[in-house]
Amino acid sequence: MKIGYRQFHVIFKGTFGNSHTTAFLTFHSSYFLTTSYDGQIRAFDYSKKLVLSTLAHSAPITSMCVTPTTTDDSTYTIATSSHDLTCQITQINLEMPSSSKALSSLHLHTAPVSSISSNTSGTHLLTSSWDGLIGLWDTTVPSSDEVPEPTPNERDRKKRRRTENTAKPKRKAPLLVLKSHTGRVAKVLFSSGSEENKAYSCGFDSTVRRWDTEHGVCEHTIVSLFIFLLSPTHLYLLRRMYRKNHF
Repeated sequence: MKIGYRQFHVIFKGTFGNSHTTAFLTFHSSYFLTTSYDGQIRAFDYSKKLVLSTLAHSAPITSMCVTPTTTDDSTYTIATSSHDLTCQITQINLEMPSSSKALSSLHLHTAPVSSISSNTSGTHLLTSSWDGLIGLWDTTVPSSDEVPEPTPNERDRKKRRRTENTAKPKRKAPLLVLKSHTGRVAKVLFSSGSEENKAYSCGFDSTVRRWDTEHGVCEHTIVSLFIFLLSPTHLYLLRRMYRKNHF
């Protein structure tokens, strides 16, 4: 049984090859898992040795989460969001890095995806985007594409011929699309405990919104004079405010 993990966002700058990067770190077991502006997922041990590096996106990665699993301690399922307008679910194996693979890609958004988060059981994901939308997804891998591939142009056809033997991740569609924000959505998180069917989001429309993810509706909106990013601490305070004042 895999032990629990603590996730925290620390921004640091470093150099991998010729790529200057900004990365988000997740502390998990005996490794640091990072995502970077060069589209790579990397794993380091405590001696700062690079254990794994795999390309997940063709543009900067904006957010990551590790979905809870019960597999062996060397295998992790990571969800990432990117400026390439997609999210991806990737399985990495720290004992056999070459076996790491993309399981599925999430297709909904028409602008950079700003964040991705998992519920505590790892069965569902939430994504937020600069297009003002929030997507609700499950983490199962479909047997076939749920979203058709766009019609390729001549350049894409040539690229496809070069990579036609490469296994592609399955293209997933969202379970629900949550609409209420009138501007870019900066962050979305699941609530926890008995409120796991609730979520909170914040946006560039200067609002924080509480969602019922079971029915896909916005339950309440808080208007703020400033924009802030949600964190687990913010969610705790918002839940207390809701219980005390019912907004």
